[in-house]
Amino acid sequence: MNIKFKHLVWVTIIISNVYMLQAQSISENSWYQFRGPDRDGASKEILEKPGKPELIWKKELGSAFSELVITDNTIYTMISEKTDSISGNAYIAAFDKETGKEIWKTKVDSMYIDVDGWGDGPRSTPVIDENHIYSLTSHGKLSANSRKDGKLIWQVDFLKDFGSTTPRWGFASSPVLIDDILVSEVGGSDTRTFMAFDKKDGSVVWNNGQGNASHDSPLKATINGQEQLIFANGRTLYSYNSKGDTLWTYNMPFRVITAMPLLVDENKIFASGVRNPGFFVIEVTDNKATELITGNSMKNDYSSCVYHNGYIYGYHVAALRCISAETGEVSWTKRGFGKGSLIMVDDKLLVLSDKGRLAIAEATPEAYNELQSIQAIDGKSWTAPSFMDGKVYMRNLTEMACYKLN
Repeated sequence: MNIKFKHLVWVTIIISNVYMLQAQSISENSWYQFRGPDRDGASKEILEKPGKPELIWKKELGSAFSELVITDNTIYTMISEKTDSISGNAYIAAFDKETGKEIWKTKVDSMYIDVDGWGDGPRSTPVIDENHIYSLTSHGKLSANSRKDGKLIWQVDFLKDFGSTTPRWGFASSPVLIDDILVSEVGGSDTRTFMAFDKKDGSVVWNNGQGNASHDSPLKATINGQEQLIFANGRTLYSYNSKGDTLWTYNMPFRVITAMPLLVDENKIFASGVRNPGFFVIEVTDNKATELITGNSMKNDYSSCVYHNGYIYGYHVAALRCISAETGEVSWTKRGFGKGSLIMVDDKLLVLSDKGRLAIAEATPEAYNELQSIQAIDGKSWTAPSFMDGKVYMRNLTEMACYKLN
């Protein structure tokens, strides 16, 4: 081996190692996107005998409903801050996972002011990969920022670039990564309801569908061995592959749902809304959707359900409920949480009331069996918790907190 070739090899190795050090990993237990690792509101960590939740830290935040996405030592989320009584700025921000201390924040848009007074600021939850964080503002600006320092990499404007119309309460759909593309509900004109963007530069990869943007987020699921992206928009449930080809559609028995569709078993999908009938379950075989059941025993408002061993747990309007995924029969109902949210860790439900009470209960159809409960955070708590490394992370409209469970 000659000296020049040896030098080239060593330079290549050094550059590769430097790049690997700069790239920030995503660990197995990371809650790196909306509703967790598989977008189903569930963590695979073990939570055998949870003790009374122990407060680690609390941190004041700017107003938003975005979930906390977490990997390694960092929490990422969206926040907003007013500059006067009627305006302000929206940010993507990073915080230290162990202390809650702010690491950086970067402006991505102007602040969304809710005309109905439900709460100002972003609604969508970001998604992260090894190097970047991708976010959607309430005014429809989709951005890629560096995880390291928040530097803006690229941004597209749904209204300006694609003819979108802002939904009634702002853009709220949380984008999803699949391979090297970022997929989002855009609600643009000329078959640009759903669009995929190259995650490196924001260029359009494909577009499909007709209709305005809704407040629902896409489900990513493998059905019959095929990866699918599933959107609920208007009265239609759409399925696309990663290339933007339509796989199947289903005419839903209601319109405009906010809670995210949920995969039950290997090829069945549950979806729910507040209108009659409250839910349906379909079976997908050979890219054909067949309705199995509909019913009124579960009516999701904005909070999505979780699934465990043949049963669906979620909010029937303002009551926590368990129903059979096969028949829709009610197993139990528990009031007192308002229009809250929930996730599942192992076989335990982590239930957050809309006023910040955190309860840990068994995911069993036998009865509501509460193991622990604590007033964890005060104020309007409409955002579902996140979970990583034995700790639950939660936020209300203007504050976030970390509690240790194991």
